[in-house]
Amino acid sequence: MSKKIKILVLSHISDLTGGAEMSMLDTFDYWNAHYDIEPEFVMRQPAKALAGALQERGWKYYVLDYTFWSDGVPPIKAQDIFKAATVNAQAVFDIEEIIKTSKPDLVMTNSIVSPWAAIAAHFQKVPHAWFVREYGDLDHGRTFEIGREATFNDVDILSDLVITNSKTLAEHVRQYVDAKKVTTLYTPFKVNLMREKLQESAPSPFTSKDSLKLVMTGTLAPSKGQGEAVEAVGLLNDQGYDVEICLIGGNPAPGYMEQMESTIKEHNISKKVHFVGHQANPFAYIALADVGVMASRKEAFGRVTFEYLAAGKPVVGANAGATPELVKDGHSGYLYEQGDSNSLAKALTNYAKDKSLIEKHGVNAKKSTDTMMSGDFGADALFEKIKVIATKGYDSQKEFLNFSHRWLEYVLIAERSINESKTMSLKGLVKLRLRQKAKGIYHKARTAKSRILGK
Repeated sequence: MSKKIKILVLSHISDLTGGAEMSMLDTFDYWNAHYDIEPEFVMRQPAKALAGALQERGWKYYVLDYTFWSDGVPPIKAQDIFKAATVNAQAVFDIEEIIKTSKPDLVMTNSIVSPWAAIAAHFQKVPHAWFVREYGDLDHGRTFEIGREATFNDVDILSDLVITNSKTLAEHVRQYVDAKKVTTLYTPFKVNLMREKLQESAPSPFTSKDSLKLVMTGTLAPSKGQGEAVEAVGLLNDQGYDVEICLIGGNPAPGYMEQMESTIKEHNISKKVHFVGHQANPFAYIALADVGVMASRKEAFGRVTFEYLAAGKPVVGANAGATPELVKDGHSGYLYEQGDSNSLAKALTNYAKDKSLIEKHGVNAKKSTDTMMSGDFGADALFEKIKVIATKGYDSQKEFLNFSHRWLEYVLIAERSINESKTMSLKGLVKLRLRQKAKGIYHKARTAKSRILGK
């Protein structure tokens, strides 16, 4: 009988709003169903939807305070940098204590955003595997605190295995990480569940029976390309094609809705563009469409691309990131030049002219996702590698960590913080301290509640 493998996993957030957290759950659900594992999780306070999902599965979790080593809006003021540094240092110590008590065979980090579990595993001499699910800077615009190369060099130093969610991202990571450590996992999506959700009903947003119906899912942001798609719909209607688009998602970036509304007005397509907001079951809306559109700037994998394909919908996607890895041009969809709405409109014209391609490419799309789930980059193949490093134990030949130098700088930043406090007005200082105290009380209360719920 094989030994149960105990795994401690760090998630950079505690919500289920992004593909990284959903993919993490999908992977551990699969492993839990097929192998003898005992997962535990560390998540960032305050506990949100991820905590509830773990409770449902009966998996233990810990809620800690920590920030990131790559951020969309990195702190600039010395006080903010030093505050984050002290919080993160404490998180490393706390995770070390969890490791000492829990004694995992392996520590894992989900996403490139927070390294604190990896560092704790390094200090406690426990093997570590890193799920890299994004480029970081090239796709999400995050700034690496010590730069991209040094960051990925540290990922290499801290890890026995580095797992990417696409072969395309793997090639990017191999520029900085020992190629022998890098492998790829196509997330073991619950394809049957996805297809069941397609059967649920939703009010159709489309107004024309004979139109070419497009769908896009994702947060409304320039990096996701909805504006590009709306422009393409306008161009197609200007050319006499009947084309509509359903945009699923909320939280628009500042000024983005106004930009799209200007495009809609310019092309007179208010009855062709349908914003339906966030939907608990987007598959019910995907089922009503003919074609999925993936216009993101640079997807490391593209969860929604996979979802469109699994639903039997051809995809017109940007020829960037991992999208060409999923969408075979002229077979399961078409590729276009990212950022070029004319190129997107031209690709969509194929379906507007010949609607028989929709069904033909849709069948190919569905088959392609079934093949991906059972190939060499599936969860079973990865777990065999996980067992090897968990059994082998810690590699004592690790190199010196680049991020260690940054921590030396924090002492000087603390001095700057003290000097800034001296020059700050009394009113400003009191306001700052009250804000920090209120934030601390709030998070402590949330953390205490979350720790009770997580037991």
